[in-house]
Amino acid sequence: MMTAYPDPRYDAMPPPPPRKQLNPLDVTLGVVLYSVALVLAACSAYATIFFAFAADSCSYDGKSCDYVGSGMGVAWGSAALTVVIGAVMLPIAAWRRWPLWIWGVIPLIVVVGGFLWGYSIVSAGFSA
Repeated sequence: MMTAYPDPRYDAMPPPPPRKQLNPLDVTLGVVLYSVALVLAACSAYATIFFAFAADSCSYDGKSCDYVGSGMGVAWGSAALTVVIGAVMLPIAAWRRWPLWIWGVIPLIVVVGGFLWGYSIVSAGFSA
């Protein structure tokens, strides 16, 4: 006896569609970009130590050093946010089959932008 699929006698469900495979190039690109972002975050955190050297000339010509701590905080915060973005979103994107390279580029933008923002905060105190 031939019946239509699914067999109404068993109230069978059709098999789920196969999951979309991850593109190996996308995975490689996402991991490499995130690794570069981690290296840049470490370099950014290390480079902000030298912001304190700029405070040596604070009392010269009435310049303000109130912004050094804020600039360092912004740069360190962006480095920490870079680590969190990649560590959280790369596995979620892989599980949901989203493009992974995007989650490698976003931390790069965050760490570079955060360092430049922190640098501009520090230099704003010295241009007065």
